[in-house]
Amino acid sequence: MEIRLEDVWEDYGLDGLQENLDRLFPEYDLSINKILESLFKGDMLGTIEYVFKGTVGIFLEQITGLKELLMVLLLLGIAATVLTHFVEIFDRHQIADLAYYFMYLLFMMVLFRSFEQVGNVAKQVLSDIVLFIKLLIPTYLLAVGVAAGVPTAGAYSQVFALVVYGTEWLLSGWIYNLISIYTMLAMVNGIWMEEKLKLLIVFVNRTIVVALKGALGVVTGISIFQNLITPVLNTAQNTLLNKVVTAIPGVGDLSGGVMQLVLGSAVVIKNSIGVMLLLLMIILCLGPLIKIAAIGWILQLAAALLGMVSDKRLVLCTNHMGEGCMLMFRLVGTAMLLFIVLISLIATGTNHIL
Repeated sequence: MEIRLEDVWEDYGLDGLQENLDRLFPEYDLSINKILESLFKGDMLGTIEYVFKGTVGIFLEQITGLKELLMVLLLLGIAATVLTHFVEIFDRHQIADLAYYFMYLLFMMVLFRSFEQVGNVAKQVLSDIVLFIKLLIPTYLLAVGVAAGVPTAGAYSQVFALVVYGTEWLLSGWIYNLISIYTMLAMVNGIWMEEKLKLLIVFVNRTIVVALKGALGVVTGISIFQNLITPVLNTAQNTLLNKVVTAIPGVGDLSGGVMQLVLGSAVVIKNSIGVMLLLLMIILCLGPLIKIAAIGWILQLAAALLGMVSDKRLVLCTNHMGEGCMLMFRLVGTAMLLFIVLISLIATGTNHIL
C-alpha cells in the first residue's frame, strides 16, 4: 500500500506544520515533506540520517570553552590552597581566613556563572518543549482522530494539556527553583568547616529526584489507563461499522475492503507523524542536554582533581554545583521523556482499529 503525500498534505494541515517547524528549528534545514516521504517508504535509517544530518557541528558548539572552565577552576583551587597555607606560615590565622574567603568568593563567582549558563539553557529548552507541544501536537491529534476516532483524540488532548501544564508549573516552576535553591545552599555551606547545611542539601536533592520520578510516573500511568479504555471503545465501534457495511448486499465486501484500506492508511500516517515528532523532540533537546551534562561533568571532574590538593569546602561545593547541573539535566530529560512516553503509548494503543 503506497501513500501519496500530496493527497494528505492539506487534509492534515502539514503546510502549517512546516511553518511551525521553521519557527522552532531556525538553524536546521528540515522538510516535513522529505521526512514523511521517507517514513511512508519504511526507510527509517534514511530518515534518521536526514534529520540528524549536520547536527554534529551544532552539538560540538555546545561544549566549546569547557576546557578553559576546567583550567580556571583548577588554578583557582590550587591558588586558594597555596595562599592559605602561605599565610599560615606566619601564624596569622585571621589573615589566612580572610585569604580563604576572598579566594572562595572568586571561586564561587566562576561556579555561579557556570550554573547560571546551565540554568538559562534549561529554562530555554523547557520553554521550547512547551512551544513544540502547542504548535505541532494538534496535527498529530488530527491524525489520531482520523485513525482511531474523535473520542480518542479528545481524550489524549487532555493528557497533552496535563503535560503542558505540568511542564510549565511543576518542572519550569517549582522544581527549577528547587534546583536553584539547592545550588545556593551548596555555596553557602562552603563557608563553614562544619557543613551546617549538609542535611538540608541532601533533603532538597532527594525531594527533586522524587518529584521528577513522580511526574514521569503520573503521566505514564494516566496514559496507560487511557490506553486500556479509549482505544478499545473505538475498536468496537469500528468493528461494528465494518460489519454493517459488509452486510450490505452486492457492495458489502468491496466497501468493507475499502474501509479497511482507508483506516490502515490513516494508521500509517498517524504513526509516521508520531515518529517524526519523536525525532524532532530528540533534536530539540539533545544539544542542550549535551551542554548541561558536559558542564556538570567538568565541575565534578574539577572537584575530583581538587580533592587531592585543595580545601575540603571548595571541593564539596564544586561537587554540589556539578550535581546541581546534573539535576538540571534530569529536569530537561524528564520533560523530554514525558512527551516521548506519551507519543509512544498513543501510537501503540491506537494501532488496532479493526
